[in-house]
Amino acid sequence: MSVALVLGVARAVNILLENGYISDTILNYFSGVVTGMSPMSFILVMLVVYIILGFFINSSSGLAVLSILIMAPLGDAVGISKAAIIAAYNYGQGLISYINPTGLILASLAMVGVPFSRWLKFINPLLVATIVLNGLLLVAQVVIG
Repeated sequence: MSVALVLGVARAVNILLENGYISDTILNYFSGVVTGMSPMSFILVMLVVYIILGFFINSSSGLAVLSILIMAPLGDAVGISKAAIIAAYNYGQGLISYINPTGLILASLAMVGVPFSRWLKFINPLLVATIVLNGLLLVAQVVIG
């Protein structure tokens, strides 16, 4: 039930953005910002954007509904395929799930008796390595096409 509610609210926000021409205004502004940007730096910025958005929007479906319709045309403006944008979305959403306290991580840690601070000390080196690896994979995807 909660997933359906999140998707309904996300779709309602999306309809407001489209019918109020707010998404067009956002696209117009950001297309001017990203026009001179290299595709490799753009895809890395997308990874960071999706990590940040994933922290605030815990629902992967809700985040997809809200962001893909704006990010995919921005990728077209820079010359990046939609598959690379989706990959950045998946990587960013996956990375933030390691440390997002609003997700299932706190409940899982409570079940096994591990404090969140100890989890952060353990996961930080892995998280940094995964971010670097994901960035390299995204750059390779952009270079290959």
